[in-house]
Amino acid sequence: MNTETPGSDGGFAFSPHEPPPLSRLRQWVRTRLRDASADLVCDVELVITELVSNAYDHGCGLLAVSVVPLTDGAVRVEVDDAASDAVLRLGKSALGATRGRGLVVIDSVCSAWGVRRRPDRKTVWATVPNPA
Repeated sequence: MNTETPGSDGGFAFSPHEPPPLSRLRQWVRTRLRDASADLVCDVELVITELVSNAYDHGCGLLAVSVVPLTDGAVRVEVDDAASDAVLRLGKSALGATRGRGLVVIDSVCSAWGVRRRPDRKTVWATVPNPA
């Protein structure tokens, strides 16, 4: 079952064996960022959809997502999955020639992105700048 988790980070947790509820996730983003500009919310929705889809397709189990407003008006998106050793490559996909553009989109929309690895998971993060 996919559930919003309580806590200071305001995260959204997933069942690792169910497809992510992307429409519900985007609604959650709109609620979390209700005071942000429509352009920023739209960019965050795009970024979170791409990162969650990548984690589901390649990450051996999607674990959690968090959206953190930053002091400069930007938003940090973090997606945890269970594939701590998976390699992220811009424009390449093991799923076929018509795939693999998600990180290209992330790279063009975000001011920065990267990966934090731990023994049992990795976190792919991206900073979405405030377009205002």
